[in-house]
Amino acid sequence: MHIGYVLKRFPRISETFVAAELLELQRQGQRVTVFALSRPLEAFTHRFLGDLDVSVVYLPHRPLRQAGRTARALLRVFGRSPGRWMSAASAVLAPPSLRGWRRLLQATVLVDELRAHRIDHMHAHFASTAARIAYLARRMGGPSYSVTAHAKDIYHQEVSVARLAQTLGAASFVATVSEDNVTYLDRVLQGRSRVALVRNSVDMRRFEQPGERLAEPATVVSVARLVEKKGLDDLVRACGLLAKGGTAVRLDLVGDGPLREQLTALAAEQGADVRFLGSLDHDEVLACYRRAAVFSLPCVIASTGDRDGLPTAVLEAMASGLPAVTTGVNGLAEAVIDGETGLVVPPRDPAALAAAIGSLIDDPARAERLGARAREHVAATFSLVDSATRLRMLFTEHARTA
Repeated sequence: MHIGYVLKRFPRISETFVAAELLELQRQGQRVTVFALSRPLEAFTHRFLGDLDVSVVYLPHRPLRQAGRTARALLRVFGRSPGRWMSAASAVLAPPSLRGWRRLLQATVLVDELRAHRIDHMHAHFASTAARIAYLARRMGGPSYSVTAHAKDIYHQEVSVARLAQTLGAASFVATVSEDNVTYLDRVLQGRSRVALVRNSVDMRRFEQPGERLAEPATVVSVARLVEKKGLDDLVRACGLLAKGGTAVRLDLVGDGPLREQLTALAAEQGADVRFLGSLDHDEVLACYRRAAVFSLPCVIASTGDRDGLPTAVLEAMASGLPAVTTGVNGLAEAVIDGETGLVVPPRDPAALAAAIGSLIDDPARAERLGARAREHVAATFSLVDSATRLRMLFTEHARTA
């Protein structure tokens, strides 16, 4: 089978899980071509992407700026099946909008490219733009499609549940990263499409043995986009509480985002020692794990309803043998088992977070035990090899050409 991955942007610094999945599918012999709506304008790409050998076809981000390509695709797709093209148009242009026209034309070009590349099945990451384009392409006569749903794409307050059900209900199957997500999507879809658990996962081959870690005492690391749902303001406050209580910790915060200025001011206000490291290459992130004593990402449900499915950074830290302190939001409860593979605190509770981090700083032997169990748990339950194999089985079982 030849699978076409439909993505909004590729490659993205913050979406290492997509690139890692493609790499593993490549290792397992799966034929994949990527169809992306745009190329991200980012400062760098992760070095491990050099091992990825897939073709990437960029669809027109602004279809009218590639008028010739768009017109040729429209003539071919409409000419082959005018009724199906009109069916797709009715789904996206009720009521008509500029965005609707853009999506319709992008899907038209996608169908034309899928045919040219002899794609048997589409798979979209995120149940939003990419999935919507795949849905429209299917209605136009393109191949079957499936979707991996994550978190923001299904829980955010701006997500229309009716549109979500329409987009996912026509999919051959819907994969998602946590058991909570499975329960929610089963309720939304009411049997219209199969929902399968395909866990977010990590490639254990990229992580050194725990004995090779060079932990610096009292160093806490967190890796995340600087947005509300990551709970980083609670983490900064917790580090401030520890400092005021006589436990001097340094927080290395990897990532960037809209809350950077706010978090910088909060760190100064709380007297917390925070190093804002910005976005780093994946190899540099792994080096941060090796030198840290504790990892923490106290995720919350944001005011918009947005939340994490299961952050890759948590799994990577655990795979590095690093003890994690987090909350039980969504899929985190499946990875970090309190007192066994890490410590779990209530969301939005900086005092409890400070106490948990402090307990591991004060007891390195316990931290080491939890880190070792965390690594074993990730290897057994969140293996990239297993997740990619599961996805390939679903492709084989459910994919069908139009």
